[in-house]
Formats: sequence, C-alpha cells, structure tokens
Amino acid sequence: MRSINRSIALYSFIICLFISVGFTLLSYFYVHELNLSLQMKEKHDIELYAYKITKTKQNLQDFKEDLFGTLESFLYKIAIIDTNGKILYSTFDKAPKIGILNYAIIEDGVVKFCDNAQFLDAGRVVMVLYKKIDYTSVKQKAYLLCGLILTFLLFCSIFLYIHTKKAYDEMSKNLALFLKDAIHEIRTPLGVLQINLEFLENTLSNSMPLKRAQGGLRNLTSIYENMEYLIKNKKIAYKKEWINLSELIMYRIEFFQILCDVKELEFTYHIDKMFLYANSLEIQRFIDNNISNAIKYTKQGRKINLNLEKTKFGATLSFENEGDEIVDTQKIFEQYHRGDNISGGFGLGLSMVKKICAKYKISIRVDSKNGLNKFSYNLPKTIIKELQ
Repeated sequence: MRSINRSIALYSFIICLFISVGFTLLSYFYVHELNLSLQMKEKHDIELYAYKITKTKQNLQDFKEDLFGTLESFLYKIAIIDTNGKILYSTFDKAPKIGILNYAIIEDGVVKFCDNAQFLDAGRVVMVLYKKIDYTSVKQKAYLLCGLILTFLLFCSIFLYIHTKKAYDEMSKNLALFLKDAIHEIRTPLGVLQINLEFLENTLSNSMPLKRAQGGLRNLTSIYENMEYLIKNKKIAYKKEWINLSELIMYRIEFFQILCDVKELEFTYHIDKMFLYANSLEIQRFIDNNISNAIKYTKQGRKINLNLEKTKFGATLSFENEGDEIVDTQKIFEQYHRGDNISGGFGLGLSMVKKICAKYKISIRVDSKNGLNKFSYNLPKTIIKELQ
C-alpha cells in the first residue's frame, strides 16, 4: 500500500513538473519578447527625439531655455559637445563618452545615442543622449503572469490531489476490508489445525515432521496475530495495566520452543522478576516479534540468548542471536524493509516493535558484529515495578 501511495504521489509530481516546466518556458519567452519590444521602442524614441532637436534650426541658448522644465529634461540626459571636445551644455554628472554616431545602443539598462547637430550660434556639434529604461511595465506583466501560473498550478495540484487521494482511499478501503475478511476466515482453519496437531501429538510423539508442522503453525499464528493487531490498532484503545513481564516472557518462550527444536537451536535466558505497566497484547507482540526474528535469522544449531535484568534506570530486555551481520541497523525497523543479506526481510514485525517502543518510551539499540546480533531495549523506570 505504501508503494502504491508513493506511485500515486510520483505520478502527480511528474504531471505538475511537466506543467510547471511548460509554463516556465512560455513565461520566459513571453517576458523576453516584452523586453526586446521595450528596448526597440526606447531606441526608436531616443532617435526620434534626437531628430526633433537636429531638424530645428535655433541658437543653443534658445534650446536651453526651451528644454528647461519639459518632460524630456527629466527623461533624458543630454550633452552638447563642440568639434574641439568642449562641453557647451550638459545635464550629466560627469562628461559622457562619445560613441558611434547615429546608432542607438543599450548598456546596463540605459539606451545611448550620439549624433551630429547644428546650432546657429555654436555651429556643428555632437549631441549625446542617454535615457534609463523603465522596466516597470514589463515587471508588472511578469508578476501578473507568475501569479496566474501559480494560481493555475495550485488548482492543478488540488485537482490531482483530490482525484489521486480518492483512488488511494478507495484502494485502501478495499484492502482493509479484504484483510479484515481474511483475518476472520483464517481464524477457523488455524483452530482446526491446532486441534488436529494436538491429537496427532499423542500418537506421533517426537516425530520431526509433526514438529515441523507445529512450528509452521506457530509461525502462522504469530503472523496472524500481527495482522490482527495492525487492523485493530487504529480502532481500539489498548488499556494499560500492571502485567507480570517475567511470566509473559516465559510463556512466549514456551510458545516458540518448538521452532527452536526444529532448527536445533539452543535457547538460553536469564529473567529477573518484575512487573510492567503496559498493555499485555502490545507487549506480547513486542516479545513475539523479537523472538521469532531471532529464531528466523539464527543459523542452524546455533544459540539464542534472552536477558531481562533490572538496572538503576529501569530494566533492559535484550535478544542476542548468532547470525549474519546486519548491514543497516536503522533501516531494519522500516516497514517492508529487506536487508541485503536477509531472505524474507525483517520489515513488518520490527516496524511494529518500533511503534510499540515509541508508545512506551522504550529506547532501542542494535549491535551487529563478529556474527552476533543483539537487540537491546531499555524500559524506563516509570513503567517498571519489582515483583514482591
């Protein structure tokens, strides 16, 4: 289900990404064309203004008086330079450079134009015109376009989210119903198998095929109980109470002992007597998943050790087994994760263990080296009580 959810999210992301890239490219070309159009207009305007000055035959003094206070005097920087390079008139802060005559250029957001002019009293001169380009209109259109695009993408994202979530919810609902029905249907055959194997045990005692069948049934029962817990976990508030942790661990060791016998494993343990304030069903799932993983990944004929001891901070429960080294001790607690050197994967069980530990503030430590894998769980002092 998680992989399906990821696929839906990835599909939605890809669609939004393609739409975003498409609109970004269109926006870029549109704004680029607006810039080019504005620059062409500014070049044309400065050339037109220069032509207006040069075609009018007047004295330089009259030109100064006519220019003063006009709109052009605020828009344009202008300098009149005679043939000897002397500045006859200038609104520049410093002397401007004379560029190519009769050719408008744009540098650093400024349109520049130089041309010859003729005044009655000053004779032939060079006129230099600068005008800073105002990109406000282009920016406004660009901001408006970005706003429209972002609004469109927002609506697209909402639309995709609603439709993909609807499909996911429908799939999730169908899967939940299927699992619920499956759990209900599996319970009866499990009970039938248990009764018949107990009957066969009276006539086929110490039979290895029978032990394997009983071991398989224990595994199947543990998986069934995990699935049942996962389904009910979101609907049931599990009540906490003081439970005899020592007895519960012993009971679960006896439950899995037949699996150890089938693999010829030596199961040793040391258990201090204590109570734990928690829900017995959740702690049983916690213990079962650790024991079943230890059995599953311990090599044939090797050893498993379980240890429960009181500490000054509470208590430590550890499961140690001889097996292949765990490459990533953090990822094994992720749901459906499979290690590189693990067949079957940890995954579901340890993911459940991690959630239960988080609920009861139980810290986790995993050590894997020299063929020994050790899972240590530190139970806080607040939920531990010594058995009187």
